[in-house]
Amino acid sequence: MAYPAQLAASTARSYALVGFVFYLLGAIGWGIALLAFLATTAFRVVFPQMSFVVFPVIFPFGVFAAVSVGFAWWSWATMQLIEQGRYADARSPSLILGVFGIFIAFLIGGIFFLLAYGKLGEVLQPPMAYPPWVPPPVPAARFCTSCGRAVASDAKFCANCGKPLPA
Repeated sequence: MAYPAQLAASTARSYALVGFVFYLLGAIGWGIALLAFLATTAFRVVFPQMSFVVFPVIFPFGVFAAVSVGFAWWSWATMQLIEQGRYADARSPSLILGVFGIFIAFLIGGIFFLLAYGKLGEVLQPPMAYPPWVPPPVPAARFCTSCGRAVASDAKFCANCGKPLPA
């Protein structure tokens, strides 16, 4: 039987893995875009009138490629912290990866790291103390003083011999 903290830790691992995959896909995508743009430099040499496009386009591609590689590495490191059971150490990076991921075009990876952040919070909460099980009170058994048979607790007369019972 899995305890709630174990289930939350497993779910946080899964969310971090999916977040890492999307950050890695972002890094690959921006890297390919940068390489494709650099590969067209021969085209720009042949058509020099297009060279004004180089800096305004290559700079954002380079920045996004570098940022996405950094986020992919950081998400991998955070996922490793979760794998090692260092949940408190992984919680802040998960939040930062989630918030920055949402605002810097890594929406899906950011969402999954925010989900991992929430699950890590569940893991780090102290376990709920359950009260010990207390059986319900057993009513005291009453017996007839004349014949010794068991009688109901609210009976005024013995059902066997008919004698009055003490209060």
